[in-house]
Amino acid sequence: MNFRQDGLALAAERRTRFFSRTAVGADVVVAFQPANRGYLTGYFSMAQDIVPGYRSAVVATASKLVLVTGAADAGPALEWVGGADALFRYGTFYFESASDQLDLDVGCPTYPDFDAALIAAVDAVSHPGDTIGLDLVSMNDPMAAPLLERLQPIQPVSVFTALAEARCIKLPGELERIHHATKLVELGLETVRTTLRPGMTEAEIAAVMTSEMVAGGARPYFVSVTSGPRTALADAYPTGREIGRGELLRIDAGCVVDGFCSDMARTFVIGEPDALIAKRHDAIVQGLHRELELVRAGVSADSLFRETIETVRRHGIPDYRRHHCGHGLGIGGYEMPIIAAGVETSLQADMCLCVETPFYELGWGGMMIEDTIVVTETGYEPITTISQELFVC
Repeated sequence: MNFRQDGLALAAERRTRFFSRTAVGADVVVAFQPANRGYLTGYFSMAQDIVPGYRSAVVATASKLVLVTGAADAGPALEWVGGADALFRYGTFYFESASDQLDLDVGCPTYPDFDAALIAAVDAVSHPGDTIGLDLVSMNDPMAAPLLERLQPIQPVSVFTALAEARCIKLPGELERIHHATKLVELGLETVRTTLRPGMTEAEIAAVMTSEMVAGGARPYFVSVTSGPRTALADAYPTGREIGRGELLRIDAGCVVDGFCSDMARTFVIGEPDALIAKRHDAIVQGLHRELELVRAGVSADSLFRETIETVRRHGIPDYRRHHCGHGLGIGGYEMPIIAAGVETSLQADMCLCVETPFYELGWGGMMIEDTIVVTETGYEPITTISQELFVC
């Protein structure tokens, strides 16, 4: 898995682009949110994924960044940034070293707690008169209270929205990673398509999906495999339930490659589908096709949503309802914009979207098609490439 641009260089390009935006309004950004930290640095922390409440931050300018990490996270972080002067660690953890060049105690300051390390990092990166931006919705967030006290009388600004908007528009290196992550899910779906048989359990099918992800160098993000009546349960974990002939199988899955997510879904049936399954699946296909026909830069999320819903209704599910028909995709599985009623956000070229038309009926089942695309000025480019048909096995 060799990408044309490595993660550090890609993160540097993101920072340059972000700080050149007039909407940023900050000379120095302090990022607390995991997705924003990854966006600015390219470093994605396992400690963040497995330790509830783990606190870390990034302090960045257009040309410089430092990581504020827990002591245990300092080893992986050092491997990424390559220099101990870019780390401000706190707490206690022991790494032995056979070389001074790898010694975390050389040039890497240690602080008793997160707040002390964060304040020291901001002091090291900022200059008098700099405007400090925090990726917080509210400056009353207790996470930043000690830092705000230290900065007085300087009043930081919120860059929460500016970061969310910047993440919407994808660079070529980011799209390359999303393409790879999507391809791995497609490989899993194709393997399921050729091996699915009555009696297989949801858990066994999920294992097929995850094995393709891991073999391709990805980290499984989520794998929802449901069968029979369970297909009506959105975002449910797989169980030991066996799939029977004539039953629906719904797979909604994604993985993470170098920090970037995939998210797509398909529906299967063992044996020929009955008339109701065929009719309803055709309706959601027609809705997705209409959604894709309308996608282009300048179209509002609201208009796209409303036309998609009406198309599904006209083609066989008259009472079709959805809270959204798609969402942005990138470092986060759900990014701006959401394709939903009342969202007046206009699509922009190089946005990466998941477009979808799921249908769930408790007591009967559910079905789903979800594709990933890149918005262009005149339409879209597909990232998902496999057929949107109902997979009959």
